[in-house]
Amino acid sequence: MELSFHGFINLSDEFEEVLQENFSFKNDFINMNGYVTRILGINSLNERQKLANGYLAEFESTVDTTSHLENLIQLNEFLAERGIDFLYLLVPTSASIYDAEFSPGYSSSSSENIDSMISALSKGKVNTIDMNAMYEENGWDTEEVFFKTDHHWKPEAALEAVRCTMENFSDREIASYNEEWLKDESWTITVLEEWFLGSHGKRTGSMYAGTDDISIYEPDFETNYSYSGLSQGSSTWSYYDNILDLSYADKRDYFNSVPYHIYMYDDFPIRTTINTEAWNNQRVLLMGDSFKLPYEYFLTTQFQEVYTIDLRLYEDGTLAQYVEEISPDIVIMCTYEGHLSRIALYEFGIEEYETALLETSVSNSALNLGDIGLDAQENNDNNFEVVCSNLEPGQTYTLTIDATSMSGGVDSYTQMTLQDLSTNEAVYNRYFKSNCEDIQKWIFSIPENENDTYAVYLYAGTSGHTSGVEVTATQVQLYEGIVEN
Repeated sequence: MELSFHGFINLSDEFEEVLQENFSFKNDFINMNGYVTRILGINSLNERQKLANGYLAEFESTVDTTSHLENLIQLNEFLAERGIDFLYLLVPTSASIYDAEFSPGYSSSSSENIDSMISALSKGKVNTIDMNAMYEENGWDTEEVFFKTDHHWKPEAALEAVRCTMENFSDREIASYNEEWLKDESWTITVLEEWFLGSHGKRTGSMYAGTDDISIYEPDFETNYSYSGLSQGSSTWSYYDNILDLSYADKRDYFNSVPYHIYMYDDFPIRTTINTEAWNNQRVLLMGDSFKLPYEYFLTTQFQEVYTIDLRLYEDGTLAQYVEEISPDIVIMCTYEGHLSRIALYEFGIEEYETALLETSVSNSALNLGDIGLDAQENNDNNFEVVCSNLEPGQTYTLTIDATSMSGGVDSYTQMTLQDLSTNEAVYNRYFKSNCEDIQKWIFSIPENENDTYAVYLYAGTSGHTSGVEVTATQVQLYEGIVEN
């Protein structure tokens, strides 16, 4: 390889990549590689650049956000028609925050990406908060907002964002809030020093840019949580009575641990957090990426029901369908500038929903399926009942349940699945609250494959976890098309 400055950078990057893949002591080699690179004064390593203040950042190019903007404006109008308030938060990165300074010879287009989005959203009359301007106005600099070795924001910055969110809602008379609960004085704050090596740091080693502290906020006021999240790629739900995973505070492990997940445990496709001691009894749907984790944590102090959906991971329908199913009062999108390139985050399924709505029969005649029950079966983790079959390809359906009851097992949900009988594979899943007397609905569309046949299954609990569980779904109705609230 050419013995030059850039040649050395390329060699260093390739060397680190080979180490990650092949060496049993790769973490030690990554650290040593980062140490040598730092001593040589090189400000780039393994596709990461070191800013003038020592913070690590990704190289980012200009993103065409035209389709994102169109979809956000469409979503805003879709929600407004249903009386649902919408707020969009685009969080900056360490390379796009107002005081970012680049090392000589390096740059990023992330700041321009944010500016173009905020400007266009304002013109499109989408309610948004300019997070960059907010931090600058409040005197929050890079060190207060971001981790040095990670792309995420600190919990302190997320708390400030929730304060700003609630002020926005209060000013527009959308929701009131408890201001005291959003002050540092209302929390016990524990700082884990040099505890965290972020995603950037795991690529460059702990000796290149150092490590990070992370703060744990525990409320000094009353909370009462019930929290459940759907595990990615399965029908398994996790249940907690707390929304802090304090196991990350037990041991420092730079390369195998993600202490950022202290807040809300992890990214789930969907989850529900109930806090009966929250300030408001309103229902909020929060969507976005992993930046929503600490933001969601603090938001649950203000709203009794917070539903979250990660459109990077959710595969059982569209956002438009989910909005219609759970009927939120408020929808918030919280994501960071680096994910403007993630198209799936900005695909809401509104056009498909509205097309299906136009094709809905005016009469909305229903097929009354009556009460459907499953008796408990021991040692049977796949106990299900066929609810309906011979569904029409390309047709959208709405299924409603007047009430559910369940006994046995540990799950709080009753699963229904659209099953492709030709391949014996699940197409979509819907999880209904168990022991619930409210009407719940499921909107789903049959694939346009006329060679396959489809049916809806009701499980005793959730697939793979039905042993000993008894379930009854009361007054099940199936409609052709979409039935709106």
